[in-house]
Amino acid sequence: MKRVMVLALAAVLCVAFSMVAYAVDVPTGPVKMDATKKPVIFNHDTHKDYKCGECHHPVDGKENYQKCATAGCHSAAKADKKKAGSYYKIVHNKKAGKKSGIATCISCHKKVAGKDKAQKKALTGCKKSKCHP
Repeated sequence: MKRVMVLALAAVLCVAFSMVAYAVDVPTGPVKMDATKKPVIFNHDTHKDYKCGECHHPVDGKENYQKCATAGCHSAAKADKKKAGSYYKIVHNKKAGKKSGIATCISCHKKVAGKDKAQKKALTGCKKSKCHP
């Protein structure tokens, strides 16, 4: 019986330590996303009810939480603005999420705002919105 208890405790500790090893250090408060002409102030705290995978996608089958505009990921170059997978498109594509399951800021905000005109302007507008204050 004692041996079973020790093995059970060891299993619990292994799971706990593996969870700590893979824990993600989520930023708190506002984060300035300044890879484009109009910087965005993003607040993880106001998005805490969403799963990380709703916005962040795996790379090579592994979770990846690096900045989207990291070299080799989503290009923020002005010339690439309209290309699929560009930094601009991953934030502004209104139809995202339907095929890929990954939302963009605009696709999610559009869904949240629904038919409320004031919310729609605040969440999806270009100027003086919650994204571009």
